[in-house]
Amino acid sequence: MNRFVKSLAAALPPSLLLSSFSFGVEAQEALEPVVVTATRQQTRVSEILADVTVIEREEIERAGGETVVDLLARQPGIQMTRNGGPGTSASLFVRGTRPDQTKVLVDGVPINSLDLAGSPLRFLSLADVDRIEILRGPASTLYGADAIGGVIQIFTRRGAPGLSVDAFAGYGSYDTAQGSAGLSVGNELVRLRADFQQSYSGGFSAMKNASGQDADDDAYRNRGGTASLVLTPLAGHEMGFVLRQNQGRAHYDEIPPTSQFNDYEEFRTQQWQVYTRNALTDAWTSTLRIGHALDWHKYVSSWPSRMRTENDEYSWQNDVALPLGRAMLALERFEQNAPLGDESSSEESIAINSAVAAWSANLGPHRWQLSARHDQHSTFGGEDTYALAYGYQIAREWRAHASLGTSFKAPSLYQLFDPYSGNPQLEPEKGRNREVALVWERGQQSASLTYYYNRVRNLIDWVPTDTWGGRYINVGKAHFEGVTLAWEGTAGAWQWRTSYDWLQAIDETTDKALARRARHSATASLWRQWGAWDAGLEWVGMGRRPEAATAGGGELGAYSLFNLVASYRFAPDLKLEARIDNLFDKDYESVRGYNTPGLSAFVGLRYTPR
Repeated sequence: MNRFVKSLAAALPPSLLLSSFSFGVEAQEALEPVVVTATRQQTRVSEILADVTVIEREEIERAGGETVVDLLARQPGIQMTRNGGPGTSASLFVRGTRPDQTKVLVDGVPINSLDLAGSPLRFLSLADVDRIEILRGPASTLYGADAIGGVIQIFTRRGAPGLSVDAFAGYGSYDTAQGSAGLSVGNELVRLRADFQQSYSGGFSAMKNASGQDADDDAYRNRGGTASLVLTPLAGHEMGFVLRQNQGRAHYDEIPPTSQFNDYEEFRTQQWQVYTRNALTDAWTSTLRIGHALDWHKYVSSWPSRMRTENDEYSWQNDVALPLGRAMLALERFEQNAPLGDESSSEESIAINSAVAAWSANLGPHRWQLSARHDQHSTFGGEDTYALAYGYQIAREWRAHASLGTSFKAPSLYQLFDPYSGNPQLEPEKGRNREVALVWERGQQSASLTYYYNRVRNLIDWVPTDTWGGRYINVGKAHFEGVTLAWEGTAGAWQWRTSYDWLQAIDETTDKALARRARHSATASLWRQWGAWDAGLEWVGMGRRPEAATAGGGELGAYSLFNLVASYRFAPDLKLEARIDNLFDKDYESVRGYNTPGLSAFVGLRYTPR
């Protein structure tokens, strides 16, 4: 505790701490967002006993020409690295854990794949995203494997009663162009929505000091769409279908250089689901869901290859209102299939059958959430996880909560069966997390201080071998210890959000910090409205980070990035939006040897019926 308290005191000005807890305004009723991801049930934020962020549609529209990973990189507890411009390899570290240790969902469908290029979110468009929920901390009890660091869930837009059309078009630096259109139509019985989007960027050379083919600009194009149908034949009964697809091409540069070859990746991602949600009684709601996700890549490079991952999930969830609190009971089956070696190879597969039980309740100032899960893995047998969380309302404006939970991540099909580096003897990674938090809320303001300690054993890593290449092995243990301090609020025409993270991600085998995780990071944003104008300033600060040994080791320098955001509303339905990113043209690296975007601007026109 002494280590993080000293770091916290050194990094934060006293004025920030004082102002956040002594803002003299009368308490007022706040419009709380409702969160699904933290409990798998609709729950008000003030009742959540976890560290959660909700990104609403308003903030998504401010992102302009940015990608999903750009937007997530400005959130508390998340650090991002990228090997170049849009579409290149991008990694999101939630509380310091690896990208594949965070569960990623689109409308409840898991999209984690065998892709080695980091987060599967890098190809998703923001055009059809309604909101994003981020759950920081292990969530294997609710979501099974891959949730050691947390869960990121994307919710796409849905149809509404009436007929409406919305559209967006924009252009900016690096010859970046975006266009999207959406159609919504419906009544009390049927609601439909269709979204279409296309984006292109001429890009820049992903590699620093490149020559030959690697010195060219690495372009990126992405087109796709979403279609959804929701039927409500009777009150309390809903059926739906959602289909989402993106495809395109992303150019990149390899290290070591292959200056005579123009590397690029063709990709296609697809998710669909069918569900029915039925209120069987006043106290019992049943939800049946079938979901499918496809992640396909073709790499055209000096080492051409293909990769395909298919996920299928079958879920039956029951939400039951009890005399005290609510219960959730679920049965699930997850299947993953992929050819290893090349797409013509025989497929490898895994299957996981799961049973989940959870109970949450409030009694006076006391709150609690209990959950347990059993996973029966086709390769590794049974695995049990649990989570316990308790909260107490100290006073009207103050509450605290603490939690203890376990998590696990089974080795991927690639790590197990790849003919070059796979290892069938791998054991699952297992984690144990402890967390405490203090939350202050007054009217339209909230502040929180969260401490966590997440220890993971049987850590999986790729290590070089005596022959060419390397192999995946269990290398030992790691722990992720940290503090997140966040403050956000609204006062009149002003809105603000700020956060600071202190993180120690340590490989206990070597007693060294894990690569590309900064000990200190912070974000801040401030917006204000003046009549038809809405303008703001965003800031991201990242401390020094150790570089991976495979990239030469050493240390990556600290950096600060500033962005300007503005919009002007010509009419209730029409507004002009603009962004200037990296305002001071900071030259920085998130991965050694790779370029990052310099000073860039983007302007767009948005039509949204009100």
